[in-house]
Amino acid sequence: MRFPRGKRVLMLAVAVTAVSLSTTGVAAAGPSSERPLAPLAEAAPAVSLPESAIEAMETVNHAVLAEPTQWAGAWYDAAAGRVVTAVPGGASDRTRKDAWAKAGSGGTVVQVERSFADLARLSDTIMQRDTIASVNIVSTAMDWKRNGLIVGLETVTDEARAALAADYGDVVTVRQMAPVKLLDGPSRYRDRYPYWGGSAWAPPRTGNLHCSTSFPMKRPDGSKHFLVTAGHCNHPYKLDVATMNTGKTSWSNVIGTSKGYQNSLCGSAGSSCTIDGRQYGDISLIRVNGNQARIYTGGPDGTTSAAVVSTQTSLPAIGDSMCVSGARTGTSCGYTVTDNFVSAENEEGGIMTPLVKAESVGACPWRGDSGGAVYKPVTGGVRASGVLSGVSGGPGDCKMYYTSISYAQQLFDAQVVTTS
Repeated sequence: MRFPRGKRVLMLAVAVTAVSLSTTGVAAAGPSSERPLAPLAEAAPAVSLPESAIEAMETVNHAVLAEPTQWAGAWYDAAAGRVVTAVPGGASDRTRKDAWAKAGSGGTVVQVERSFADLARLSDTIMQRDTIASVNIVSTAMDWKRNGLIVGLETVTDEARAALAADYGDVVTVRQMAPVKLLDGPSRYRDRYPYWGGSAWAPPRTGNLHCSTSFPMKRPDGSKHFLVTAGHCNHPYKLDVATMNTGKTSWSNVIGTSKGYQNSLCGSAGSSCTIDGRQYGDISLIRVNGNQARIYTGGPDGTTSAAVVSTQTSLPAIGDSMCVSGARTGTSCGYTVTDNFVSAENEEGGIMTPLVKAESVGACPWRGDSGGAVYKPVTGGVRASGVLSGVSGGPGDCKMYYTSISYAQQLFDAQVVTTS
């Protein structure tokens, strides 16, 4: 019904966020080791969550971000079949009462030592170290169940585990992580007004390096319209013309202006944008003169699309399922959210936070998919979830990293365009 598209190119600046749950290649402690070693993080079993549990955890995630000193996350207890909500010892009576309500039917509430704010500060401290015992620190992720952090190391050694145990005690566990590849690359090329998400775009001076878009957005009063993309796709250009392809050979069809908020507001070399003490992941905007509540689906050159019917308003629940649509590789599904608050170092040394990690044993995005749409299929279309940043691994063992779309709504004072 609409125009054919080529592949989008996303330039993901997150280079070391892919945390593997597998302990393959990890140096385990020998039986004679006398040093305390930070334990290896346990692999999370694959569980199909009921929708009621997903909704309950999303509600808690929203409260966690709104009042970080009052909350400590939520997880699904598969054995008991219930949601567990955690609050720190200093939580108010109001929060404790609210926690029981948010846990949902059959849910429970537990008290823990550290709040989300405590863990977030520790995450920042660990990521700023860059290395420990000569090993690269590539990510941290919230371990809600243990009330601690999972530290991703490029190579897991006894020396690094011992140093982590000595410095942070039982707060941390360890995973081995492969570097996250940037998804920028060569060529849904030739979209036209009013624009859809999931299309390819590029600043004209980048040559064969291009990116994808995720979701259409607009100001609440309808005065301005945007397409969201990855922040690193605008680095180092910051503000530039955004183009689409006129014939798979020339990126000269001007669609609007790319707004490199990530760098123009923060003056960084790719680190997450920090405004008033809050960080906003890996996102930026392209201002266009009109858009519609649709994203491209199907293959990289396909013309099929889906309506955007709703938006996730907070971090997704761990265990939820996602799809991704990028211009380079098209649409793939079967991703399960395994971490919903990850910090990761990118290839330029910048730290991206917070990111969401989802894993798949099927397909995997690739260069040119950066900025693409991460979504959940729902009745009548899709639910907007996030903006793709990067991956580690590959088909059969894919770890995908993305920024929650809720951060774009907060940072840009804009809302996702939906059919509702």
